Amino acid sequence: MSDFAFLKTESNRYLCGLGPFESSATPPARGEGKIAFYRNNFSLTDPAPWKTPARTFETSDLRDLLPQNGSTPLPEIEWNGLGDGGVREVFDEILAEIEAGELEKTVPVLTERGHLREGEPAALVKALAAAPDEFWGYGFRENGSGLIGLTPERLFIVSADGVLKTMALAGTAPRHEIDDFWEDEKEIREHELVADYLAEKLAGLGEVKRGPRAVLDLGPIVHFLTPLEVNLRDPDIGLDELIKLMHPTPALGAYPRGDGALGRLVEYRERLDVPEDFGAPFGLWHHSKFESVVAIRNVSWSGENVFLPSGVGIVQGSRFDREWRELALKRNSVKALLGV
Repeated sequence: MSDFAFLKTESNRYLCGLGPFESSATPPARGEGKIAFYRNNFSLTDPAPWKTPARTFETSDLRDLLPQNGSTPLPEIEWNGLGDGGVREVFDEILAEIEAGELEKTVPVLTERGHLREGEPAALVKALAAAPDEFWGYGFRENGSGLIGLTPERLFIVSADGVLKTMALAGTAPRHEIDDFWEDEKEIREHELVADYLAEKLAGLGEVKRGPRAVLDLGPIVHFLTPLEVNLRDPDIGLDELIKLMHPTPALGAYPRGDGALGRLVEYRERLDVPEDFGAPFGLWHHSKFESVVAIRNVSWSGENVFLPSGVGIVQGSRFDREWRELALKRNSVKALLGV
């Protein structure tokens, strides 16, 4: 099977690339007409995150990525379950930092692990055809490892005319609690912290247009969503500079976002053995436009080892039992969407 990468675009189709991929430190120049995917880890330490495929095509049917007309067998995964010991310890440490005034929010991640018994994880692309429009399918396969996901969160889009669009997506509840969700002070506070942060960051790039807070209904889960937009004063600003400015937002990072807070967040991720790709930017440069998503709600694999992470925002007033429920809610939604 060929290595590949793909991302759903604003046209509601998938732009796909087939390997081998050429890695580089910078994206192709505007005039070159080339397409490149952006893949990095959460800490943005890959020196060559731009991946130019040998061949590209656009499709509405991701089975085109699979051999033999998409007949590749779906994976059978034996999930190992998880315990809460390590997460509970991290949770208590984070709350202590918040009580001490060192943090307002941070996002620990818990990973459920499994073993591939049969089939091919890349065949999970078949499930993306049935996903609701609110999700953005993305993924890659390379050298026996890969990732397939359906994320509701766009990092940002920059169009050819220099308009940047992004979103604050934070605050979560089961859908059956949607009436109470509108008035939930903890979830509203968590969301507004992210929206305010993004508005402040974007203000340095141009005049910010901020839409009203709304609810994004994803079936079993609902989130608060606030759209933001800015006309870039400098339309030639580098994409790598924008990515470093925008990632990670407090929706998946730490606030206030200083080196110390981000360093502790990375330390928590290492202690909990979180896959490096989870929550990282995943993007696509094409036709003088850059589209990127936040790599959440995914299943990743390396050989026969399979990983399903989920993150949760901890702020003042967070309770462990409630956050534990949210972590499970997110993982279960991924299992349902991808059929694993």
